[in-house]
Amino acid sequence: MGEQPLFTCKAHVFQLEPEMKKSWIPLSTTAVNVQIFHDPIKNIYRIVSVEGTKALINSIVTPRMTFTKTSQKFGQWIDFKLNLVYGLGFANDIELNRFVDKFKEIKEMTRSTATILRPHERSNSCEITNFNRHVLNDSNDSNDVQLKIENEKLRAALTQTTQNTRKIEDEMHILKTNNMRLTAALQETQNSMEIWKKELQFYKDECGRLKNLNSSNSSRNGF
Repeated sequence: MGEQPLFTCKAHVFQLEPEMKKSWIPLSTTAVNVQIFHDPIKNIYRIVSVEGTKALINSIVTPRMTFTKTSQKFGQWIDFKLNLVYGLGFANDIELNRFVDKFKEIKEMTRSTATILRPHERSNSCEITNFNRHVLNDSNDSNDVQLKIENEKLRAALTQTTQNTRKIEDEMHILKTNNMRLTAALQETQNSMEIWKKELQFYKDECGRLKNLNSSNSSRNGF
């Protein structure tokens, strides 16, 4: 029996820049599937994400791992074995909390089945501890970077909204101007019709007057 999928969600995948650990590197070009698998034979749990043919995450969950929420839509964890810090950006806090709950559940499972550290784990314990301390010291910087990213997104959205508002205002101004022109043209047409009606009535009256005058002249002449 191979690995079994236990959980799936969608998120943008990031990795903390390994050397300076000051900035996030986007690993995915869009929101991709992030899955948690369980290998019942080896009894291990893995967080896996793949985009196309590229493996973005292949992180084995251990009891010492902790998933930390750094904002309402972003969280991160340290893979001590790989000496990497992964970050996930979600569409909303609901999706983030779903992943947090599942991560805690899987972590408890690994803790309940954990045994004494194997020799190679002991030999790397000091290195892991130092890496963990260094990452934790830089966690505030990482949070600041993420906040800057989200602020840039908000600023871009605000700029777009402002541009859309100006565009709507311009269109409203054009419509208002066209409406005024149409109203003026309609008023001018109505005025012209009134003039035509008066002229027509004048012609009718004049024709009647001339007709009556012609009748009077005929009577006088005996016709």
